[in-house]
Amino acid sequence: MRAKTSAKRLLIAAACSRPFVRAAAAAGYEVIAADAFCDADTRAHAAHAIQLNYSDGGFERADLRRHLLPLLSEDIAFTDGSGFEVQPQLLEEIAQRSKLLGNTAQTVRKLKDPDRFFSLLRELGVPCPETREQPPAVADGWVVKRVGGSGGTHVQVPLGLAGPECYYQRMLPGRPCSLLFLADGNEARAVGYHEQWLAPTPVMPFRYGGACSQPKLPDAVCRGMLQAAQELTQRLGLRGLNSLDCMVAGERYWVLEVNPRLSATFALHDLEANGANLFMAHVRACAGEVKYDPPQERAAAHLIYYAPADTEISPAIEWPAWVQDIPPANAAIRAGEPLCTITATAVCSEGARQLADLRSHELAHRILLTSGY
Repeated sequence: MRAKTSAKRLLIAAACSRPFVRAAAAAGYEVIAADAFCDADTRAHAAHAIQLNYSDGGFERADLRRHLLPLLSEDIAFTDGSGFEVQPQLLEEIAQRSKLLGNTAQTVRKLKDPDRFFSLLRELGVPCPETREQPPAVADGWVVKRVGGSGGTHVQVPLGLAGPECYYQRMLPGRPCSLLFLADGNEARAVGYHEQWLAPTPVMPFRYGGACSQPKLPDAVCRGMLQAAQELTQRLGLRGLNSLDCMVAGERYWVLEVNPRLSATFALHDLEANGANLFMAHVRACAGEVKYDPPQERAAAHLIYYAPADTEISPAIEWPAWVQDIPPANAAIRAGEPLCTITATAVCSEGARQLADLRSHELAHRILLTSGY
């Protein structure tokens, strides 16, 4: 059933805001969208859409201040996706002007400070990888990460990156997984578990490639991940939707990070309502009430389709219904940049992943015929 709410104004900013904008609009909000792409389907669901400059895992500070801050007031709420972890002070500036639906800048700082976060995990007895601020004596088996980075593009083998904005982490076996959960400052409730996969390049070996819901995970791992989310919620006062990223190997798991904001896996849930019910659960959780019963759904997957070569989007291309984040006609997409998102559902996660892969080949053929490389 579609969530009902009176008309309200909301500004959503994220690297890619489309799934959240669509859900908020379906829930009855008048939405201003701000992101790095300003795709056609984002603009279709928003009352107004703004394209912001985005680099090094975050929004360009001056550009965001110039375009967004004048739009904010007590009459408009604000919620965020990726793009603020690198510079949480922007959240402070936004919160001074509008109601913030989500975690505070102070909470973001605590979670994205490697020393504080991993010290807290060890104090709570939550399994986590060995992490250090200084380069290891032997580089093999280690990666370097940028503080506050997202999307995996900031994760590298330890070559060249160093300094106060980086930290080093021992690599672990297994597969990357995540838990999307709601929090009210005291209680955490699972929305869904996911398996993630990579789309590596020589310079970005850990680039995010996509995710699927309902992976086969041991019950003990699911319980452990949720317990970690619960303890972190109580200790840090987490609010709204958050995601917990882990590595999983058999019956073991290790927590890598918490993303204290709307996350890409949001789009894998509440499909029949276009995300409206889940978005309203986020709003209620931010107000201190965790209330959401995940519906019985088919497994869902999304796959980021990166341009294999420099591509100009032809107006003649017919986009299938399973394509989202559609670039505008005549847009120039450089090789390696995200071009769109492919979606699929099936009775199991493996089937959804396989269907998404098949659709990626079909889409490549369509683009080749209409746009050329």
